Amino acid sequence: MKRKQSFFCTILAILSGSTVWAGPPVPFLDDNEPGINYLFSGDPNTTEEGCHQFGERAGNGHSSLNHNELLDCDNWDFSPSEWGYAAFLQGAFVLGESPYSDDGGWECSGNQGPGKVNPCINSTVRGRATFKNTPPPGSGTAGAQPMDEAKDWVFSFDFRIEFPAGDTFGNDKLFEISSNRDVLKVRGANNIGPGLYSSFLPDGTSDRYVLVHGTGVELEETLTLIDVPLTEGKMTVHYKASNQRLDLWHNDTLLVADFQSIVANYLARAFQLGGGGASFENVLYDNAILGVVAESSGPMPGDANGDGVVDVADLGILGANFGMTDIVFSDGDFNGDNIVDVADLGILGANWTTTQGLSLSSALKSAGLSTLVPEPATVGFLGFGLVYLGRRRRK
Repeated sequence: MKRKQSFFCTILAILSGSTVWAGPPVPFLDDNEPGINYLFSGDPNTTEEGCHQFGERAGNGHSSLNHNELLDCDNWDFSPSEWGYAAFLQGAFVLGESPYSDDGGWECSGNQGPGKVNPCINSTVRGRATFKNTPPPGSGTAGAQPMDEAKDWVFSFDFRIEFPAGDTFGNDKLFEISSNRDVLKVRGANNIGPGLYSSFLPDGTSDRYVLVHGTGVELEETLTLIDVPLTEGKMTVHYKASNQRLDLWHNDTLLVADFQSIVANYLARAFQLGGGGASFENVLYDNAILGVVAESSGPMPGDANGDGVVDVADLGILGANFGMTDIVFSDGDFNGDNIVDVADLGILGANWTTTQGLSLSSALKSAGLSTLVPEPATVGFLGFGLVYLGRRRRK
């Protein structure tokens, strides 16, 4: 019996060693919670007059449009949908072809480098949170609604950054999240002057950033180097109410875990993409969303990442934390007994989302592990088998 239990735990250990299975939670826009739903939509190939990079744009303080909104382009929508509002847009942006959606993304391209044609210098997007279909009561962060610190929230956006040939400066800032002050910033790793940061390191390495976060002392900042290139993909920040800490993800890779806010709260109400010092990158942003972690009357049993389904991503999270104590639901402790064990695996198996079309045997096959498990090998059978073995061991 112990041999069988070891056999199944070995499978879990192998699964937990792969980053394929785990991933960040996704933001969910709840009717009763504030958020931002900034999608940048329309037809990238429109021939409508006024929809071009040098079309007439609104200025600061315009009565009905966002700063820098195209005045004569009805086919491109650069305003948030239902949740949130645009506080600031900078750069001669257009709606470009996006690899992340069918209806385009916010694109600022055409830079030729410093001192030349720079319609996209310091291209910037700022969004503020509101409740659904609720106009902001004021301007700036004062008109934004904070997220609830008692609930997990998630901010994510898609991006692509390219630098003109000959550029050795790179990007000043990738993004930041704000409360009444900055919660966190991701900016260029190379400090080249007072308040000026470059994503090119002194040795010429490009696309390197640092996470600026807190130490536990109000407004005290510390830096964590993100030593991988960030050129495109999805950035995700997950606030975990259970321990009041943050996780930073790039696609399905957890870059920095359990870090603190710069300001002594997690009342996220605004974001900024880009901006900062004099940078000249070509950018595309898409699907900037701030919301809570998906849930109904409570977390779905087995849904560790809160995306509304129980699948291989949740199995990976459970596997990565198997046997650990002092752990929470989002780490795989589904029954709340303060440990991730076979009982939690049984809960995951019992709630496996079969409509995803991927059984455990299929997941193992894709990882080259199918020969380790006899058919039929569903997550449900594995889960309940382990629960049974765990109970037998305690007798």
